[in-house]
Amino acid sequence: IRGIRMKKISIVLGFLFLSLTVVADDHAPNILGLETYACNFNEGNDLQDVLAAAKKWNNFASKNFSMPYQAYVLTPFYRNAQDQQHDFYWLGLSPSFEAQGTVQDEMRNKGQKFQAAFDAVSNCDGQSQWAMLRIKTSDEEPSAEGAVSFEACTMLEGYTQEKMMVADEKMNAFMNKAGVSGNVVRWFPISGQSSASNVDFYQVTGSSSLTERGKNFDRAVKSGGLQMRNALYGDLVACSGRGTSLYVDVGGKES
Repeated sequence: IRGIRMKKISIVLGFLFLSLTVVADDHAPNILGLETYACNFNEGNDLQDVLAAAKKWNNFASKNFSMPYQAYVLTPFYRNAQDQQHDFYWLGLSPSFEAQGTVQDEMRNKGQKFQAAFDAVSNCDGQSQWAMLRIKTSDEEPSAEGAVSFEACTMLEGYTQEKMMVADEKMNAFMNKAGVSGNVVRWFPISGQSSASNVDFYQVTGSSSLTERGKNFDRAVKSGGLQMRNALYGDLVACSGRGTSLYVDVGGKES
């Protein structure tokens, strides 16, 4: 078991290193820096209070961050009390880990006032860092609101990044032909995750609304998408469905 786990770690580190050093290769993975906060509302507060604090933060971030950082607030929709014990999640996306670290330093050094606004209405007891890999990107402009569904995945013995990239290319072509819209990304854990977790990565599927999410399900099922997925990934990964959250874009520093 230990040998399998070390192989998985080597795979993840390998494509992270590839993405950071072989930038001229069009086939190299495009890795983004991602951070998440798991938060609860303070007594007497709700989502509108958090969004009001985020509006003030956005004004600060757009003027003071020297590198891009896009933020979203996620609220659980399909959920269960065991896996999702928080009222909302803050998600911050950066184009690189350097940009992520720079923004974090700038927030720590200059953003105490705006952090206090969040602390007055909410409390966050978890912060995690991830590497985000884009798998399928829609041609449409990103939606300011929508839904994201999560799957927890573990790598099987036959997994390699090269095999996954080939499978992804075939699956994307299949889904595009079937008219399945939206974005697909993978989150690979780096720091701050639970030591009890055995998840190698999360596959996250985004849609512009719950209606569009339902349409995509119907299109995938009717076109044989489930069978195609099993044929392409059955020997590579095992995934199980987790929660679905609603998201809203709360701004930040644009690229």
